[in-house]
Amino acid sequence: MDDTMEKTIRYISEILKENPNADKVKLVEEASTKFNLNPLQAEFLSNKIANNN
Repeated sequence: MDDTMEKTIRYISEILKENPNADKVKLVEEASTKFNLNPLQAEFLSNKIANNN
């Protein structure tokens, strides 16, 4: 896993720790933009975080 994905996952994890009820889909979208993820990386995060209820 590259550094960008690690930072993105860490960012998302911190937000979810503070607010477990956060909108995961929106959070992944925001993080994807913030960390300039490519479509494949964004899809991976979406599948692992946003779609994993």
